[in-house]
Amino acid sequence: MSYRKSYTGYVDYSGTVSYPASEYGGTTSYSGRVPVHIVIDVDTDVFDASVKQCNSSVNGLTTAVVATEAAQVAAKRSASRQIASTIVKGFFDYVGADLSQKIKELSSKCESLFVALMGHKENCLTKNKQMRDDYHRISKRYSKIFEDLDKETVSRIESLDKPTFQFADMVQKVVDRNSDTEVLGISTIVANENINLETLLLCSHIKQQASTLLSKVNDYLRGTYELTASVHDMLEKITTAGEISLPVIFVESVTSTDGKETKIYGTQHKYAPSEAHVVPNLVSQFLSQNVEWQDMDSNKWDKIVSYLNVEIQTGHLEDRVVKTILDLINIQAIQIIKA
Repeated sequence: MSYRKSYTGYVDYSGTVSYPASEYGGTTSYSGRVPVHIVIDVDTDVFDASVKQCNSSVNGLTTAVVATEAAQVAAKRSASRQIASTIVKGFFDYVGADLSQKIKELSSKCESLFVALMGHKENCLTKNKQMRDDYHRISKRYSKIFEDLDKETVSRIESLDKPTFQFADMVQKVVDRNSDTEVLGISTIVANENINLETLLLCSHIKQQASTLLSKVNDYLRGTYELTASVHDMLEKITTAGEISLPVIFVESVTSTDGKETKIYGTQHKYAPSEAHVVPNLVSQFLSQNVEWQDMDSNKWDKIVSYLNVEIQTGHLEDRVVKTILDLINIQAIQIIKA
């Protein structure tokens, strides 16, 4: 935009003038002040036109920069979304393929194990039937043997005590003969005394033989009972009545802010009652206010750690089981009920 500027001021001047030699020749000085008024007209039309042109160019450049930046941001956003979707899709495809492969491997293992278990089941059933048949056959054979032994024992007792039996027969004949004679009273008294004496001797001998026989029968029955009990234990599932003490582990863990989770391990035992019945009772006992807890003794803890280390090294355990065992070792907060 053109404009005019005026300035007003004074200009001082001074100097020295020399003139030729004369009567008044020599040098003289002069000085003074001259008023000055200056008016300046400034024409800025060309500059304003160039400024407008530059401003329009800057605006165009700004618009282009903004558009370029928006396009670059959109391109980055699109590329990042595409990369992220590709990574996520690749991850899930990899995980899905790995899981499918593991499922196939585990399925084949389960099928092979199932077939092996079915084969073991058939073998066990066959062995069970064979053992039952063998037991019945052996028991029948031994029963026949012992029946023969009983008969043989009776015959041997008779053969060993044959004089006694003959003496008894002879005495009986004497008694019968004396009872037929005229001296019936005397024969009766004598026969009574003889019979009493012979009866005492016979009873003594019979008692001795009977005691020996009962001792042998008792040994036989004890052996038969032990054999039957052993076979019965192998063939039948025996339920033992009475009080049974089993070690259990009570674990209490904080699952969320809502409460705690409790678990009991060690109740899956053949002598233990049904788990659905015994677990609530054990939990109520462990959570009772009357139960006092104390830290486990260091010697017991060292023994447990040593046992777990041996199991980790020689037990051929899975990585998950080993990790759980190591976590339990690192907790070092096991407590036992105070006796």
